[in-house]
Amino acid sequence: MGYEVRGGPGSIKFSVTELERTTTMLGRAASELMEGTSTLARMPVFPAAMLALGPLTMRGQVLAAVRGVAEAAGMCTARAAETTALAVKVSTARFRYEQTEALVGNGINAVRGTLLPLAVMRDLAENKGRPRTETTEDMINQLPEFLGLPFSLLRDLEHGGAFEAPLADRLYPQLTDLLTGQNLLHLGPIEIRGRAPERVMEFDGTVESLMELQQLAEREPPGSLLVTRIDAPEGPVYVVTIPGTQSDPLREMNEDVKKLGGAGPQDGMENPWDGIGIVEGMGNDSKNLRAPVEDALRDSGANDGNLVLVTGYSQGGIHAVNIVNDERLNKLFRFEYLTTFGSPTGQLPVPRDTHALHLEDKNDPVPGTDGSRNPDDRNRLTVIFNGPDGSRELGNDGFGEAHKLDNYESHIQELRGSPDPGVTESLGLLGLILGGRRQGKIRSYQLGRRPKPKMVLPKTNKKHEGFYKSTPGK
Repeated sequence: MGYEVRGGPGSIKFSVTELERTTTMLGRAASELMEGTSTLARMPVFPAAMLALGPLTMRGQVLAAVRGVAEAAGMCTARAAETTALAVKVSTARFRYEQTEALVGNGINAVRGTLLPLAVMRDLAENKGRPRTETTEDMINQLPEFLGLPFSLLRDLEHGGAFEAPLADRLYPQLTDLLTGQNLLHLGPIEIRGRAPERVMEFDGTVESLMELQQLAEREPPGSLLVTRIDAPEGPVYVVTIPGTQSDPLREMNEDVKKLGGAGPQDGMENPWDGIGIVEGMGNDSKNLRAPVEDALRDSGANDGNLVLVTGYSQGGIHAVNIVNDERLNKLFRFEYLTTFGSPTGQLPVPRDTHALHLEDKNDPVPGTDGSRNPDDRNRLTVIFNGPDGSRELGNDGFGEAHKLDNYESHIQELRGSPDPGVTESLGLLGLILGGRRQGKIRSYQLGRRPKPKMVLPKTNKKHEGFYKSTPGK
């Protein structure tokens, strides 16, 4: 048990960003001081003859003022030089830190790459046959090296290659484009098939409430998406909950499910959360989910400018980050909070005005499938737990017990009363947004992906069929 916290107010990246901001502010201050010196230098100079004609008292006052202006100009010049020198020192310190960090990081990656076979064997033996998060990241990043030339040239700079962007960030979109271009993969439009009756649930403004919604989404029929409306003190808040990967096909909709749009029960649509959904999220930025998410929010009563929280588990976390990062949806709604459970989100950006809480387990391989850890940004807090609770029977199917949603539900209890400033800030912000204990109205929407159009072969021309049969050699 226990956990490690990355990002948030205590992140080193935030400190480096502050150094950069300080450098800019010092440079601006030096510029303003020099402008002050220039302004003082342009002050009018009184001719000596004019001073001689004036009273002695006035002459002394004018000369004192002139000396004061000269001293002020000299002080501005001196302070500007000191400020410029300080800005250079701060900038140099930031540059040296980043340079040192890059060198150390490259050295660590080289060692981890060399020891990767041993790390894989260790994890398989100790982690119930599953690689841990960091080992999974290393396996992806070191894959070109193990394949040899010319594939080894595809590595990124951090792993001894020539590319700035990480391997997964380049590979997944290109592979998706290749497969769809060759008609081997179909990423069809996703639509709302129907909507279940509204339900009411009690919320207490904590992350446990979001987990309760996540568990509910997992129990819903395949292809479901939850939208919950909570009437908070500052206005309505909507929570979009996206489940993890599902292997079950869509089922015929029940009679109590209201059909929406043109979709019927025998529409042949596919589950958007199946394996193709992973490709949709990691290689297509969840583009086909934008329209149904907006439609579901509108149907639940959301208007432009309303506050929206998005949560997702596993594959659902990938879609959640893509949704809050979508340019169009960001103009329509205010995405102030995002939560992911066991999701690979390291290569996905999060808008600066959105606070993200990422929960991971170091024994869970799934968060490492993008080959990157989450950025240590000020608005992104990643909590990495030290493995499942050994006293609980979670099952070891699929990606293992560490990836089970029940495992993350038990981890959430560890965050209660956390002394970490980042955790305290994140949970406090969530409570402020949800507004404490109140009721939420839940609507479950059943989504479906349009199947690949079937090829219709031309019918045989029966008019010439007899001719072909009677032709010699036929």
